[in-house]
Order: sequence, then C-alpha cells, then structure tokens
Amino acid sequence: MSPERGGRLRALAIEHGGAVTLAILVFYVWRACPYVVENDQAEMSTLGAIGGVAHPPSFPLHLLWLRAWSWLPAASPAHAASLATALIGGLTVLVLHAAARAWGARPLAATAAVGIYALAPLVARYHTMAEVFALNHLVVASVLWLAAERGPLRGWARALALGLVAGLGLCNHTTCVLVAPVGLLGVVRAARDGARAPAIAAALGGLVVGLLPYGYLLLAPDNLASFRHPEGLGDLVDIFLRRAYGGPFAFSGAEPDTSRLAHLVALGGTLAGIWAWVLLPVVVGGLVAGVARPVGERRAAWISLAAAIVLAGPVLVLRFDLPLDAYGRWVAQRFHLLPATLLVIPVAVGLDRLGRWLGAQVPTRLSGGTVLGVLVTLALVSRAATTLPDLARYQTPALENFARNLLAGLPPNTIVIGAVNEIDVGIRYQHLALGRRPDVLYFRLEGLLVDWYRARMAASGIPLPSATPAGFEVAFAESLLATGRPLVMGIGYGDGRVAPLARYPLGLVVRVLPRGAVAPSIAEVLRLNEALFASYDLAYPRPRIDDEAAAWMHHIYARVWTQMADVFARAGDGAAAARAQAIAAQLAPLE
Repeated sequence: MSPERGGRLRALAIEHGGAVTLAILVFYVWRACPYVVENDQAEMSTLGAIGGVAHPPSFPLHLLWLRAWSWLPAASPAHAASLATALIGGLTVLVLHAAARAWGARPLAATAAVGIYALAPLVARYHTMAEVFALNHLVVASVLWLAAERGPLRGWARALALGLVAGLGLCNHTTCVLVAPVGLLGVVRAARDGARAPAIAAALGGLVVGLLPYGYLLLAPDNLASFRHPEGLGDLVDIFLRRAYGGPFAFSGAEPDTSRLAHLVALGGTLAGIWAWVLLPVVVGGLVAGVARPVGERRAAWISLAAAIVLAGPVLVLRFDLPLDAYGRWVAQRFHLLPATLLVIPVAVGLDRLGRWLGAQVPTRLSGGTVLGVLVTLALVSRAATTLPDLARYQTPALENFARNLLAGLPPNTIVIGAVNEIDVGIRYQHLALGRRPDVLYFRLEGLLVDWYRARMAASGIPLPSATPAGFEVAFAESLLATGRPLVMGIGYGDGRVAPLARYPLGLVVRVLPRGAVAPSIAEVLRLNEALFASYDLAYPRPRIDDEAAAWMHHIYARVWTQMADVFARAGDGAAAARAQAIAAQLAPLE
C-alpha cells in the first residue's frame, strides 16, 4: 500500500470516525433484536413489514425507512426492522463524530465521546430495535454538525440542509423541535455567509420538502394494525399535533402523582448512567468552559447548545405526568436520550481539554497518540462488555411468545376481546407480519367507543349492538356468541362485564359461554390449563421483576393461576388451589 493511500485510510478511520463507526455498526447489527419486545417496537415492526399508519404523530419518516429496508434477509420481520434501525445507529455515530470535530474536539476525544454514548446500555437498546428514537438522534447529530461554524456547508446550502433536516426530523418525532436553538443559529450563520433572503428562502423550502413524508400516511394501507387512516390535510394536521392524545407534548393526560423533582432526579440518573458517572465532571466542565472560555466554537454556539439541552432535558421532563413506577420510568427514559445525545459535544470538547492538560503534565513519551488510542479502545471494549448483559436481559422473546402462546391455545375462529396494549400489538404482529392464526379475530372493547375503530371492526364482520352503555358488554358478548364463533376475553377482563354468562379460564384468556351453558368442573379446568401451559414456549431465562415488558408478561402468566387459585379456594377445593398457587410462583418474575 502506498504511503498516500495509507494516509487517506488513516484519515478516514481516525480523523473522520470511520473506525469507531464501523466497530459500533458491527456491534449493533450483531445485537439487532430478532423479537418484538415492547409495544411501540411491535407496532413499528408490523407496519414496517406491511405498511400502515402508526399512532400519532405516526412517525412517517421512520415508517418509510423501515419499509425501504423490509427486504433485508433476516430471521423475522422484527429482526429486519431492527437491522434497519442499527444502520441508523451507525450513521448517528458517524455524524456525531463529525459534529464533535466541527465543534473543536480532536479525533480521539470525539471517538471516546461518541463511543461511550453509543455503547451505553440504554442507547444501544434503542439503536438495535425498531424504535423512532434512533432516527431522532441522527437528526439531532445532523443539526449539530450542519450548524457548527466549521460545518460542511456555507450560505444557502447550509440553510437548505438545516431546513430539510428540520422537516425530516418533524416527520420522525416532534421532540426534534427542542434542538431549534442550535438549528436557528445555523440558519443565522447561513444568512451571514451570503445574501440573507436566499438563505431564509432555502431554509423554508428545505423545511417544506422535509415535511413531505407525511404524505405517505395518505397512501399507506389501512389495516388492523393501523391507527385511524387520514382522509385529508386536516387529518394529517391532527395526527402531527397528536390531538387524539391532548397535544404534541402531552403524555397520559392525568393529574401527576409524581413530583416534578422526582422526574428531574430520574433524568439525572439516566444521564449519569449513559455517561458512566465518572464523566459527569467532564460533561459539566465541557459545557461551562464552552460558554465561559469558548474553544473551537463561538460563545453564541455554546449558549445555543446549552439552551437546547435545557429544553430537551429539564423543560421536557417537567411536563411528564406519568408516575415513576416500572412502566412510567420505562416510558420516561426514552425521552432522556435526546439531551444525552446533545451532551456528546461538551463531553468530546471536555475530554479534549482534559487530554491537553494531561499531555502537559506527563512525559512526552507517555502522551503519544498510540497510547491514548489504546486507552480509548480499552474503554470502549469495556463499555460494550457491560452493555451486553443489559441487551440480553431486554431482548427476550417473552412478549412475542406470550402472543404466540395465547393464539396457539385458542379454538378455531375464536373472537378475542383484549385489554393490554402489549398483547394487542403482539397479536397484530403474529397475525399480520407472521401470518399466524388468521382465523382468530382480535379487538379491544374500549376501542369501539371510537368511531374509526368501530367502523373498522364492523367491516371485519362483527355485529355491533345498539345497546345502552350499562348493558353493552353482555349484549355485545351475546351477539358475538350468536355467530357461532368461540368467544374469549382477557384474564381479569371478563369478570363483572359478562356476569350472567358462564365462563372459565382457558390458558391466557377467559372462555365465555352462551347463556345457559355450564362451565367445566374444577378438576377439568385444572387439567385443561396445566396441559395448555405445558405446551407454551417459555424456553428463555425467567425475567426479573424490573425487566419491564418481559416481567409484565410473566405477571400475567402468574395472575392466571393466582385467580384460578382464588376460584378453587372459594369452591372449597384446597388441593387445586394449592396446586394453582405453586404454578403461579413458578411463573412469576424473579425478585
């Protein structure tokens, strides 16, 4: 190899972040999740395979990306979607490295910062499965790079690129707007580079073009996995503004029962975990030093970055109204990733300053690039090793197997009335992406109160009675049973709603019988359910109690048997009740 070619390769690998990008991309592809493991990811995996409209704001850019890569040779549709997301994660590393360099960090400092960030357990989790947040991070990285004084473009081209990225970002997730202080700084710089009017026009034109992916929603297929299909521009605006959920930054819509301070503490804990705690002084020092004694960028840029971090971090989480239980913490943490991405810049510049200071304190022969490169490599390998157990714990087939187990235990042509969102999207994935049990019809009873969902179910052949709300459940159940199809309801979902009708546990659901029919005996119910559970695929490590969606699935497994134990005990069969309690204990998440 010629010295000239070797120099170019070295520049590509070190100066431009090629080596760290390739290493992390290989890691992401290797760990791309082959299962559906949570509700939004299951929805995206299904719609990525067959097309459709996701829940508001519908994330059309991400849907188009998943559809474009759905041809990938993969173990499953979920795996193909995870591989497509892993590619986004690799691009994010490359662009973040370029952004850190443009903001003044030297190559090794930029490599260390983006590597530690990209290999953090929470970041790696969302970069190896079909979630919208990886693309969010690529958008933010692009804004940071394009807006930098030493960014790749000037004048109207910079403004056009920033407008385009802004529009595309809004087509992925509306929280991208929180990085606006940095983006606006870049547009101002573009206007100063040349004529102001062309730069502003280019930015607005790029924004309009970037919003075009929302047009996909008008063309997307309407299927049972889709949210309400838009019929025109007004519907698109409603979806974009999340009016069905109360607004762009609305969450549960309930009165908060967790203090704002608790959410701020949770944000701090997430950021500290991503930055390995020991780097927190570097985070703070890099940001403060950038504002007080700018290096590599002007003070205005550092102030803009600080404003974006505050908006995407504390200001956003102060709007959270979710309790910080296991579910609420799981939902909140994904939004903590946006400020964590912005913090790559002060970390990289802070590490660079620290490196310069250390280089002045130690003998020259110990401060060479080779030694520092070895140290950075060891740090990243160590970080990857600590991330692997977290990914293995999270990337479990628990949710996917739950849906498959439920379907496998149903009689032909069963109608299922469900309640839990994870089961809803899990069954849709089984039905539409994998083609399993198309004879089973699944829907959520509460959804029938929404006009578009009711119309969709009516089109599926469900008879919809015009009963009063007080008698809706029983009348509806009887109209379904009158079709001659078996009817089941989610565990804990049939009690009280269909009280006049006989029912009994059937695996993960409750079988509802026509009026006058008699349920099987306790002995028959116990024998039937033991046989069903023996056929279920539970061949994976039992989750711990804090393992989020996987733990929730096993809570339901255990609840099936706990409820049966209560029924058996009330019927006076102590032996059957004890047997059911023992099975529940074997299925419950580990403490």
